[in-house]
Amino acid sequence: MVSKESKLLVATTHEAIYNRFAPGQKRLIVFHVSLMGLLSLFVEATFVPSIPQVAKDLNLTHAVVSLAFSLTIFSNAIGGLVWTAYASFYGRQSIYLWGMPFLCVGSCGLALCTSLQGLLFWRFVQTFGCAGAFSVGIGVIGDIYKLEERGTATGIFIAVTLLGNAIAPFIGGAATQYWSWRNFHYCIGTWCLLGMLFVCLSLPETSHPSTLSSLLLLRSPNLFAVVSVFTL
Repeated sequence: MVSKESKLLVATTHEAIYNRFAPGQKRLIVFHVSLMGLLSLFVEATFVPSIPQVAKDLNLTHAVVSLAFSLTIFSNAIGGLVWTAYASFYGRQSIYLWGMPFLCVGSCGLALCTSLQGLLFWRFVQTFGCAGAFSVGIGVIGDIYKLEERGTATGIFIAVTLLGNAIAPFIGGAATQYWSWRNFHYCIGTWCLLGMLFVCLSLPETSHPSTLSSLLLLRSPNLFAVVSVFTL
């Protein structure tokens, strides 16, 4: 039979987990992950307005170049599952720092590509790197807020994240029309580098200590293969 003292100890431990960060720190963390989510959806949606210029530059048809956008959805399906699963073991900050180099390198590779194969490959790498930003961001909010406190933070996070989808066509279209789609992807890579530095210096690890020590299955790199098979 569980004693009243044991119940009180469990309740106190539960409260302490969510009191690790001051209210101001929590708001700053939500700001961090919201920007990462915005970047993710921004990258995904900016490619569509550049399809005509990419097709002209690479001497391809619009329909063929559109395959890169279809590949974005596939990359998101795999990347979202992989990054989110590993975030449960290795921590949220680590996953952000592992994913963003993929985004940066993919953006630069996309800017340098000269063939359809290169376009598809680097687009896959680019979107794979940012695929976990939304789901990991939701996980971060769950780490720092109790269930009854998550509504406002989650609403802010989703609103800021979806803003990326709203502004991407305008910015991507303007950059493609009046500048260059290649230079625009260089800018995305630079934004990613700054974001990675921002996360490294300012975003603390939010995962609950008990979670990081219990999910032993996620140590195995075979998880990537399993996720890929089920996704296919």
